[in-house]
Amino acid sequence: MSTLKATNIQHASAADPAIVLATNGSATANLSSINNLSSINSGQLGGSRNVIINGAMVVNQRGFTGTAGTTTNGAYTTDRFALNHSMDGAVSAGQTTMNSTVGGNAYADGFDSALHYRVTTADASLAAGQYAVIYQPIEGFNLQGFKKGTANAQQFTLSFWVRSSLTGTYIAELRDNDNTRFVSKSYIDTANTWEKKTLTYPADTTGVLDNDNGLSLFVFWWVAAGSNNAGGGTLGTTWHTTDANRAVGQVNLLATAGNDFFLTGVQLEVGPTATEFERRSFGDELRLCQRYFERGGVNFCWNVGVPNDIKVATSFAVVKRATPTTTFSGVLGTATAANASTQLISVFFSAQLNGNVAADWTASAEL
Repeated sequence: MSTLKATNIQHASAADPAIVLATNGSATANLSSINNLSSINSGQLGGSRNVIINGAMVVNQRGFTGTAGTTTNGAYTTDRFALNHSMDGAVSAGQTTMNSTVGGNAYADGFDSALHYRVTTADASLAAGQYAVIYQPIEGFNLQGFKKGTANAQQFTLSFWVRSSLTGTYIAELRDNDNTRFVSKSYIDTANTWEKKTLTYPADTTGVLDNDNGLSLFVFWWVAAGSNNAGGGTLGTTWHTTDANRAVGQVNLLATAGNDFFLTGVQLEVGPTATEFERRSFGDELRLCQRYFERGGVNFCWNVGVPNDIKVATSFAVVKRATPTTTFSGVLGTATAANASTQLISVFFSAQLNGNVAADWTASAEL
């Protein structure tokens, strides 16, 4: 085998080279067409590379904003991103709108929204079982391209923009919920600087992810970890089952009230290389989110007769992942109950107001 060394490849009649070779071994090509290309990074061509939903943090149906966001353990902040923690402190998380000053390099890369996580009450000394994470859960239907648990298993590449007020080592982890297996990667944050991180996780030939609408994978961004999750001595950078190796080296963001953590531009895709962030229209992103959570309203009015009991039904914008849990609040009349299928919601009223009934509702089919 021989090696041909050149700087450029150019047709004798062309004004510019077709391929420019860089000193680091990469190449830039000027191509008019590509034939017989079967994949990008072993994944499908075109869109739908990114299995993360709302990675640009643009959809915020619950309305949590900035430091006035949700403080509840298990609550969702921006759509599809949630909090999980056990601690003596307190935090708040919600959507923040960025500009060139606040957003820095992430804003310059086209991201004007982020998840903003702030420590409101410090916990400087974590007990063994205490921790705090931001996470997105992913259903099995959306993960089959990784071929996990098979002989053809693929690597996972996670990329995201992040900014923290506390310099240190942070952990981003994948947790296989079907088989209780973990793999983690660390990254270093420089204080108050937007940085793009790209982390590639190994393929796993053990543990098939269920091909259904259940929860199969978590993506965790750790912000604090007690010794139960960080005391093992060695970070588990290959797939493993040891809790104590999940977040070794994680800095304690909770140590000081006022510490901030921002996240946006999140992408998880098949293969060893991070491609450019997959930008979907707002409408498409909203519909993906509404599979798991939707809010809306019903109303009805009439001019003849006054019924004693009224049921008003409406179809969801998107079929839900599973039969949702519903909430409702009466706006006109007295709303007494609500029930739903995966396709529609019905609200029952026991009284009306001047021939009108109306109610706001939410439907949650979160994982």
